[in-house]
Amino acid sequence: MDNVRGIVNEILDQRGWRQQVLERMAVELWPEVVGENIARNAIAERFKGGVLYVRVRSPQWTHELHFLEARLVTRLNGRLRQQLVQKIRCSITTPPGMRQNNLKPDWEDPSFPKAPPLPRNVKADPNDDFARHAKEIVGESPIDDPEMSAVMERLIASSLRAADAKAEQNDERQERDRRNKRGRFKE
Repeated sequence: MDNVRGIVNEILDQRGWRQQVLERMAVELWPEVVGENIARNAIAERFKGGVLYVRVRSPQWTHELHFLEARLVTRLNGRLRQQLVQKIRCSITTPPGMRQNNLKPDWEDPSFPKAPPLPRNVKADPNDDFARHAKEIVGESPIDDPEMSAVMERLIASSLRAADAKAEQNDERQERDRRNKRGRFKE
């Protein structure tokens, strides 16, 4: 097992993926670390600069996670075996034109999933472009263990999907900003 661990660590270091994998793991481990009750009311969306960004169902969950933050950060870092997560930042999707401060405490985000899926239950399409690219990358590696190869393929494909989703979000944000600027100048 130490030999496999060494090979995986070598691949992560050679390709410069270690930090990205750990950041993605922080997001993926969220439901497991926090438990089902919190996972159904708070979804880890992304990780950047030591901060885990979490979307919550209601203002009550923002307060709850604020009180649990130190404990959750400790648990996450324990699972990652590194002091990667420094802070948890919560957000709520507010209705258009309304400020978060004006929300009633019992208000719930209608766009929040009724039952957010837990990552271990999500099955990605094994034939999508990300999975094929991950299979090529792992195929070039010196990993002989088929089980470890499959784990690495899933991990790499997940990281590639996350990077693609982030790029799409940035594109959408830029397009929205352009539309907003155009709207302001027309008046």
